[in-house]
Amino acid sequence: MKRWMLGLALALLAVGTPWRAAAEEPSKEEPSKWQFEFAPYAWIPGTHGTVNVKGRTAVIDTTVHDALVIATSGHAWVVGGYFSAGYDRWSVFADAWGGYEEVSTTEKVPTRFCTLCLAAKAKIKPVILDTALSYRIGQWSIPGRQRPISLGVYAGARYMWFGNKLSGSASVVGGVPRSANVSASFSWVDPIIGLRWEVPVIDRFTLDFRGDIGGFVSSPQLIWEVVGDVRYWLPWAPYSVQPWVGAGYRDVSLAREFGAGNSVDLQFRGPTAGIGFVF
Repeated sequence: MKRWMLGLALALLAVGTPWRAAAEEPSKEEPSKWQFEFAPYAWIPGTHGTVNVKGRTAVIDTTVHDALVIATSGHAWVVGGYFSAGYDRWSVFADAWGGYEEVSTTEKVPTRFCTLCLAAKAKIKPVILDTALSYRIGQWSIPGRQRPISLGVYAGARYMWFGNKLSGSASVVGGVPRSANVSASFSWVDPIIGLRWEVPVIDRFTLDFRGDIGGFVSSPQLIWEVVGDVRYWLPWAPYSVQPWVGAGYRDVSLAREFGAGNSVDLQFRGPTAGIGFVF
C-alpha cells in the first residue's frame, strides 16, 4: 500500500509540474498596432511660373542652383517637417513646409498707353501644409528584407499661403520711367487624393513614394505633387525608436485665381534630405 501511494503521488507530481511551468511562464506581448513617425527635412526647390499681384505680373524662373546661391547669401530660408500617427491599417499625416525667398524677376505693369517692363525683386513667403487620412491596402513581406512592400491610398487637403511683394524700378519700353511696388497675400485650401507605396531594395534600403492630384473645381487647373526618396534604415533602435536617413526629390505644382488681377501659377521642384524616427 505504501508503495502504491508513493507511486500515485509521484505520478500526480509529474503531471502537474508541466502545467504549473506553463502557467508561470510569462506570455509574450503582441506588438502594438500603434505607430508614429516624425521626420524633419530640408527641401531646396527651384521656383518656376508667374505671380500676379493687383494686375502686375512677375515672371519667376529660379533654378535649384540659384536657390542655393540665394540661401547662402542670406536671402532665403526653408524649414519642413512630417508627422504621422497610425493604428493598424489607418493613419493620419501632416506635412508642413515654409520659407522665404527674394529673387530677381521681370515685372510687367500695364498702363493706359503701354506696358512697363521693370527689373524687379520678388519677395515670396510660401507655406504648404498637407493633411490627409491614409489607408494601407496591403502589405507583403519579402524574405531577407527588413521592411515589407506596402501600398496605400489617402485623401485630404492642401492648405497654401503666399505672401508676395513686388518691388520694381527700371527703364521703360515705350514710356516714362516709373517704379512699381505692390504686395498682397493669398491663402486657400484644395482637396487632394493620392497614392503611396514603399518598396525594399536591398536589406535596409527602401524606395518611398507619395503622389496626389487635387484642385478639381476650386482651381483653374489641377494641382499635383510627387515626393520620392531613398531611405536607409539604421541598424540600431535606441528605446525602440527606428531611425532612418534619406534623400530624394519633390515637385509641387499649384495654380489659383483670386480675382482683381491676383493669381498664382507656380511650380516648386528640387532635392530633399531628411532624417526620420519611427516608434
